[in-house]
Amino acid sequence: MQFSMSLEYAIHGLVFLARTPEKPAVLLDDIAAAIRVPKEYMRKVFQQLARKRLLTARRGVRGGYRLSRPPAEMTLKEVVEALEGSLPLYHCLSVQRHCGLSPSCPVQRTFQLAGEKMAEVLQAVSIQDLAREIKENRSEHSWLKVTA
Repeated sequence: MQFSMSLEYAIHGLVFLARTPEKPAVLLDDIAAAIRVPKEYMRKVFQQLARKRLLTARRGVRGGYRLSRPPAEMTLKEVVEALEGSLPLYHCLSVQRHCGLSPSCPVQRTFQLAGEKMAEVLQAVSIQDLAREIKENRSEHSWLKVTA
């Protein structure tokens, strides 16, 4: 199970926006430069986030992006689901293999539990939590320009 690079970029972009709450909107150029991501790639990622209502996009002279709600109310689980569709889960091959263990299969049960635990952890962590931790550990995150 592996998450996409788009998800990584999205999280960094959202954290950057969480760290700049005083601005009504932030230009995509500024966000992409700050987190060191190609602008066109960031545009596609942010368009997806805007469609899922995690971001608000503004056009015009004072245009840019901003969070659609407080970062404390935005969980990593929401971000994952906005970009990946759902959490990556185990898919049992019992139908294809004509396996009779399906209802009591320890493999299926273990992966189901792992998926539930991952969902719990991602639901418990907000964008604000990440922004706060980055701020508190500036030296460890100096590569990420959201530490200002």
